[in-house]
Amino acid sequence: MNLNRLFPIAALALLAACNSGPSPEMQANMDTEAANKKAYEALMNTWASGDKATMDSILADNFMTHNPDPMVQSTGKQSWLDGMDMYRAMNPDMKGEGKLIIAEGDWVGAVAMVGGTNTGSVEGMAATNKAWNVTGMDFIRFENGKAVEHWGLFDNMTMMTQLGLMPDPTAAPDTAVVEPAK
Repeated sequence: MNLNRLFPIAALALLAACNSGPSPEMQANMDTEAANKKAYEALMNTWASGDKATMDSILADNFMTHNPDPMVQSTGKQSWLDGMDMYRAMNPDMKGEGKLIIAEGDWVGAVAMVGGTNTGSVEGMAATNKAWNVTGMDFIRFENGKAVEHWGLFDNMTMMTQLGLMPDPTAAPDTAVVEPAK
């Protein structure tokens, strides 16, 4: 056999042997990460739809959040169910869009844009009928396909500012001189 033909055949055989795909452990981890990303996306879609049964099925009974919403008084799994009801009542058209969703092992990290139009009361204040759009970040740990732990941030201050319920902290201060009463 000609050596010029032997080298390419040997090289192809070596490449084929080395590229047998991920190990079973790596494939299982990739499958888990993909399933966890889908579960996170389902959580986001559930907030937008208000589907309490689906939310209940995705959250584990021992679910806990480390950054509870100050407007929600309940804890654990119930805090997310109550929070969804509260935000949906305030903003029936509320939507979320995942801008970046990353999975690593049992964890999913995400940056999302969340927004809506405030047509329901907020903490006893009348609806403003104003639109809002803010950033949220979630880090959720899953076990057996269910969310068990949450760390997150939601830009409540910007939402309240956009709704006109608090002053804009970035606005220039009022420099008008007020004459003292005589």
